[in-house]
Amino acid sequence: MKWVLTPDEFAHVWATETDLDRRPYPVNMIPESTVRTETEYAALGLRTRYARNTDPDLTAALLLCTRPDATTITVSGRRSTPPDEPELILAFAAVVHRHAGLLIARPDAVTVAVCHARGLGERLVAAIGSAPAGRCGPMREPQQAVLDTGADARPGGDIGTPQDPGAARFRRTLRAPVDARGFITVTVAPDNPMSPPTRHRTWLDVTGDGRYLLTTAAELVLTPVDDAEFAAQLTRLAGIG
Repeated sequence: MKWVLTPDEFAHVWATETDLDRRPYPVNMIPESTVRTETEYAALGLRTRYARNTDPDLTAALLLCTRPDATTITVSGRRSTPPDEPELILAFAAVVHRHAGLLIARPDAVTVAVCHARGLGERLVAAIGSAPAGRCGPMREPQQAVLDTGADARPGGDIGTPQDPGAARFRRTLRAPVDARGFITVTVAPDNPMSPPTRHRTWLDVTGDGRYLLTTAAELVLTPVDDAEFAAQLTRLAGIG
């Protein structure tokens, strides 16, 4: 099921159905209202059109997104759209058992959707946008070596250790122009003391190349991913079986 609401409609329905004033991150990065005066707001007739529990399915979808025990995924990024301003990529998802609620925010609309948890990865990739996998193979380098930006400028191109050429290649990929980039945060079952720590990933759509997923830890890992693999990675990160 899916509902497409204006920002004003979503803000009203969210507050009415959840009793929460604050919209979830990163949906709260778009304006809450498109009208400027109380008269214009009243003319929308939101209190009449969207009284509490007018649509029980929509209510259930929104309440799913507020569950404190839910696994959550946030997506925030930007896509270049020259000559226009960059397009924001904003999504929030919550998963409880087999059910997933999804909020996708655009400047002019917020989409609310529910789906089976196993289909959430594909929905998120669709919101981010399609891209081919990067043409370079997977890269794995020590973080310190990649962050040693001075190594590229050393006389004679001698960058010291056997791993440094790989680190330089890694740096070049990270510095390349991108068509889109963004950040993904996954918090798995926060009420469960056995849950893993919050997980973070960055995606990069390198111009003229393709999409990579960046994992940051003591080692940095850059993995080329197409749409199917990207969706599978998101599903695994969220612990969806």
